[in-house]
Amino acid sequence: MQDVNIVAILVACLGAGGLGAFAREIADIASKVRRGVSTRESNRKNDIIGQRDAALAREQAEQKRADDERRRRIAWQEYAGLLAFRLRVAGIAPDELPDGLEDTVNPNT
Repeated sequence: MQDVNIVAILVACLGAGGLGAFAREIADIASKVRRGVSTRESNRKNDIIGQRDAALAREQAEQKRADDERRRRIAWQEYAGLLAFRLRVAGIAPDELPDGLEDTVNPNT
């Protein structure tokens, strides 16, 4: 037992452990490639990106529709105001407003 070199034994043990870990990593990577994990992850990422883009497109289309509806509503309100003004100028009182609508010309009546 006099010729035992502790340093050599320690280096051999660490080297074998490192080699074992390296071999495990190589085997793990090989099995993942064989199973196609990276391909599935890429496909999943692409699906998520596609879903995000579709949701953004739907949101933009809905915003455009709401803006168009608002512009049309304001235009009709302006036209109705013009017609009511013309009736008053001609001496004709416009009909009463339907229930639930606010009279902005005569708010206290």
